[in-house]
Amino acid sequence: MIKSLLHNESIKVLNKKRTYIGFILILVLVPIIVISIGNGAGYLENKIYGQLKDSFIVFGSLTNGYLSTYLIIAILTGQMPFLATIVASEIVSGEYSKGTFRMYLSRPVSRNIILISKLVIVNIYTIVIMFFFIFYTLFVSTVFLGTGDLAVFHMGLLFLGEEDILWRFFLAFNISTLVMITVSNLCFMLSTFFKNSVTPIIITISVVFIGTAISFIPLKIFELVNPYLFTGYIDLFLTAFYDPVPWSVIRNAFIVCLLWSTVFIGFSFNHFSKKEILE
Repeated sequence: MIKSLLHNESIKVLNKKRTYIGFILILVLVPIIVISIGNGAGYLENKIYGQLKDSFIVFGSLTNGYLSTYLIIAILTGQMPFLATIVASEIVSGEYSKGTFRMYLSRPVSRNIILISKLVIVNIYTIVIMFFFIFYTLFVSTVFLGTGDLAVFHMGLLFLGEEDILWRFFLAFNISTLVMITVSNLCFMLSTFFKNSVTPIIITISVVFIGTAISFIPLKIFELVNPYLFTGYIDLFLTAFYDPVPWSVIRNAFIVCLLWSTVFIGFSFNHFSKKEILE
């Protein structure tokens, strides 16, 4: 039964135009940004690194595909909650608004199984769009700008050798996807409460915005609370490019995100199991 439900849910998601909005935006925007970075390579290097380039031996151009990928991910990851929640916001609330849940419930299948199938599809979508975002960016950037050493700022200027970079992008993918799955699970939970798909997105983005803002406010109370908020790890993927990588921080982020996802999913199933579906 679960396989059949998963198949049906995947077909429904694939047949909706909104599913492809995020992919189309990434597909179009990334090459434009990469070409812009390439055209302004000299200016960018002078602006970011100044005269420091003359003090180091660098293999390849500093403005290469790895730097381009790093900058694009750093800039656009903060916008990914908008795209990651497109499916989550509608997958349950859409059934309410269309009145199709009664048809589901007329079959010999439990509400929990129905919700599990939808939750699995939401998380698969989140993983796929994050994978596409990061590795499509990496592909386009390296094709247009080539490869070379990566210079980032962490406690000063840090140079990462070309052979020491690819695994870091894979780690960055895992970290950012972990956080985005938590965001999607929040939106999924809200989707079980509302009959329209707009409200879950608005609330989710508001929570992400407020939570992220808290991490930048230098107040003692916020500094104490921030490590326990999943929103405080939106930009944690940057730590993948630290040397050494702060594995203890990443481990804590994994635990925090897992706990929040568990809470969101628990509320989802609790509410959905008790909700009266009259239409």
